[in-house]
Amino acid sequence: MGAKYRLRQALGFFDPRVSAASRELAIRRLNEDEQALFRRQSPADQRHALAVYAAAQDAWPEDEALHIAALLHDVGKGRPGIVDRTGLTLTQAIAPWLLFRWLRHPPGSRRGRIARLAHDTVNSTRLAELAGSRPDVVEALRCYGFREHASGRRLAELDAQH
Repeated sequence: MGAKYRLRQALGFFDPRVSAASRELAIRRLNEDEQALFRRQSPADQRHALAVYAAAQDAWPEDEALHIAALLHDVGKGRPGIVDRTGLTLTQAIAPWLLFRWLRHPPGSRRGRIARLAHDTVNSTRLAELAGSRPDVVEALRCYGFREHASGRRLAELDAQH
């Protein structure tokens, strides 16, 4: 991902304003447990999810699974701080193999948190399953980025743009 995308991402972390009305309108599409997952995200991640959601609605208005997956695609991150986010970005760019090694570190350690942050898609999928998400939503999350899966491919494309 380019420097422009990363800069926009970092600035969004410091200005995570989200209209309460737009947030509430979007999350009405979620079941109660999915809403709890969405709300526990950081404001910056909520803002990002709402941007991906809006883009999904515009581009593929008929793909309801994609719309819901857009709202939930980052719930597996938890609430990482700017230091962990920056650490992940730098590690992915310079030495991505370290992320596998760091999975052996305790989850509360800096390296453990960064390694687990790199696996947010797997975590988001599992949390959506546990929240009772529809099977097609879980499948869209599970197939994030797979060219052969329409919703998974679309979700990754929209995520990269927003």
